[in-house]
Amino acid sequence: MKIYFRYLFFRLVLGLCNLLPQRFLYFIAIHVADLNYRFFDKKGRAAVEDNLRRVLPGAPQARIDKEARWVFRNFAKYLTEFFRFRKFNLDWFRVNMAMFGTNYVEDALAAGKGCIASSAHLANWELGAAAVTILGGKTLTVSVAMHRYGRINNLFMRERQAMGIKVVDMEKDAAKQMLRALRRNEVVGMLGDRDPTEQGIMVNFFGRPCRFPQGPARLSIATGAPLIPTFCLRRTNDSFSMVFLPPIPIPETGDRDEKVVAMTQMFADVIANTIRVHPEQWGVFYRFWDADWKPE
Repeated sequence: MKIYFRYLFFRLVLGLCNLLPQRFLYFIAIHVADLNYRFFDKKGRAAVEDNLRRVLPGAPQARIDKEARWVFRNFAKYLTEFFRFRKFNLDWFRVNMAMFGTNYVEDALAAGKGCIASSAHLANWELGAAAVTILGGKTLTVSVAMHRYGRINNLFMRERQAMGIKVVDMEKDAAKQMLRALRRNEVVGMLGDRDPTEQGIMVNFFGRPCRFPQGPARLSIATGAPLIPTFCLRRTNDSFSMVFLPPIPIPETGDRDEKVVAMTQMFADVIANTIRVHPEQWGVFYRFWDADWKPE
């Protein structure tokens, strides 16, 4: 019953997001996020603040409180944008999305082995994927964790597919589908900062051991497709910068497992550097360094 009411809530949000103006939705999102931060999601608030203390060592509590509040606000904004995907056409992307480093993607595709765009839970990663297809004109296959409740999962999938994104289940045939996409010289997208499969590897993240997914590195090594760190970052006016960074190099020495660890560590370092600059956009609501974390 609880899941059913959650589904009805998402349906209501979807309807409102396609009915109301975006600026008014942001106004609502900020105020709902503030209520959630102050009164309702105490567990999430404690987790966000704990994560931020590791990201911003020595920061005063006032700074932690400010950044944590904006984590909640930015995530609420992201939700309104996700459920408004169908409103975002090519003209919207041309006005609201600036793309940087696209030469790394073009160079990768020119080599004929495809491209792995790996991101993190920063700002609006879903909108970044849509920008690759709509603004960049690329065919994109993404690996996602499916929601365990079918109706909610189908609702999310319809929104993603409306933007021309091919979605595969990370716990089923994702590896096979992404290999096929790379052989077709296409772009595949993966989130590289969360490991819900319990098959990740330990790397150093902000000075502490942390489990990261090994899929992006393994796929790059197996295919030769460049692994490109990719972030869709929110600007202060709620437009976005889609940033492609230099590919993570494949080490020339070591066995495959050693290369996977080295590449995953390099990617974790890139994510950490980006989070340091934009801590208020890292939308993670559980204790990130908790090795026992499992998706809800």
